[in-house]
Amino acid sequence: MTDFAEGDPVGVVPAFSMNDYGTYGDRVIVSAAAVVPRPAGVEPVTAAAVWMAYITAYGALIDEGSLRAGDHVLLTAAAGGVGLAAIQTARRIGAVPIATTRDAGKKQALVDAGAAHVIVTDEEDLVARVKEITGGAGVRLAFDPIAGPGVEEIARAITPGGRLLIYGSLDPRPTPLPNAAFYPDLSTGTFTMFRVTGDADRLRRAVAFINAGLRDGSLAPVVDRTFDLADIVAAHRYMELGAQTGKIVITVSHD
Repeated sequence: MTDFAEGDPVGVVPAFSMNDYGTYGDRVIVSAAAVVPRPAGVEPVTAAAVWMAYITAYGALIDEGSLRAGDHVLLTAAAGGVGLAAIQTARRIGAVPIATTRDAGKKQALVDAGAAHVIVTDEEDLVARVKEITGGAGVRLAFDPIAGPGVEEIARAITPGGRLLIYGSLDPRPTPLPNAAFYPDLSTGTFTMFRVTGDADRLRRAVAFINAGLRDGSLAPVVDRTFDLADIVAAHRYMELGAQTGKIVITVSHD
């Protein structure tokens, strides 16, 4: 994401396909439908970290998942940009975010981001902890970027009538229909932000929600590290390590 002057558009939002606007450069040309204005008072690095993560979180949790105040929501592998955005989005509407991570070293960052509870899955039993937190009921919504066979375990943490939304495939193995032999009382689906960005009304609602959160401070993107565009190879290598908490942002130096 490039560093534009105050008031200029920033935050390229693909309306159809990620490949349509996959660009690196200090100046890029894209469709006007694929950008939103940078809110006044929001710094360029912050703005660059907002749109993909927060539109995905808003679209899945609120627009698609109908999350309400008081609902418990399970956010797996939550230390990434979308996971952290989902924590803040849930908190903003009064829902109760339960975040997971395999790395105990990331627990405090999730707490700092607003997670009501953090489960370290390499050390704790996911289903048992969710049941303990929810008084045995389970969560109403689970939002998962991992997929693969692990969805079986997630399904056992969802309350009857709840929902599992998958938005990634960090685990490349096939993803089964959870407990298909027993037909559990839950709905399972996938989600991409293009459902929002490809619909003008849904995008308008998402942008209004996010801008309001940026103004009142309830939404605040977590930036792990910035790299200059000249160091894009190093940025990709750092991303491949998977050690970041939050977003990696590319900036542009103007000589």
